[in-house]
Amino acid sequence: MKLKLIATLALTTLGALALVAEPSSAAPPAKAAAGGTVPKTVPMPVYPGLKWGISLEQLSKLNDKELDAEFKKRFLAASPTQTLAIEDELRDKKQVLRRSRIEFLDTPTGIDQSALKGEYSYGNKESLARLGGRTRDDGKELPTRNFFFFSDKLWKVYEEYKLGPKSNLGENFDQAVKKLTKVFGAAPQKVAADFQKGQSFDEAVWRDGEKIIRAVDRGDTLGIVFVDKAV
Repeated sequence: MKLKLIATLALTTLGALALVAEPSSAAPPAKAAAGGTVPKTVPMPVYPGLKWGISLEQLSKLNDKELDAEFKKRFLAASPTQTLAIEDELRDKKQVLRRSRIEFLDTPTGIDQSALKGEYSYGNKESLARLGGRTRDDGKELPTRNFFFFSDKLWKVYEEYKLGPKSNLGENFDQAVKKLTKVFGAAPQKVAADFQKGQSFDEAVWRDGEKIIRAVDRGDTLGIVFVDKAV
């Protein structure tokens, strides 16, 4: 079964939603077991070479490669004077992810006021690095990406996609879940919001052999979360 993730669920996957489903010419997916069990391992999201346990610096180097590829055409078309400005812009963009780290120590952070509340814990050597959504030079829309670490080891990736008439994922959560069901070859487990347990949104959940994949219903925003099953 060929899995094809949305223009950003990443370049290898949904940049994995760099996973949302586009139509595929591949054969229909194998029928999976109930309860959201995916018949094959879903590729990791976002960047080729991404794997659990890498550090923020290792992740940033993967991001550097993506930026280098994106800026290549601009360099080829630039004059010598323009090249200097493009080099400065590229250098600054490569530092964004590295500088974005937020440590969840003992003091509350502004993230507590966001939709990510409940995705992390304090006083547990956990941290977050973020890349805001943007439009690439080629017109490709990239989602906001959130990377969670324990002791500087990646354990969760949370991507945020806008839903609507122009979204490849669909206009709403139900449409997005239907598309993801086709991508994964399995119907999800539905999990209702439970504020007492710290879960603020309804979710659809899938599992493969190494990770848990959650689609989070945030109204006009869809959260796609990849979690290391071992953690």
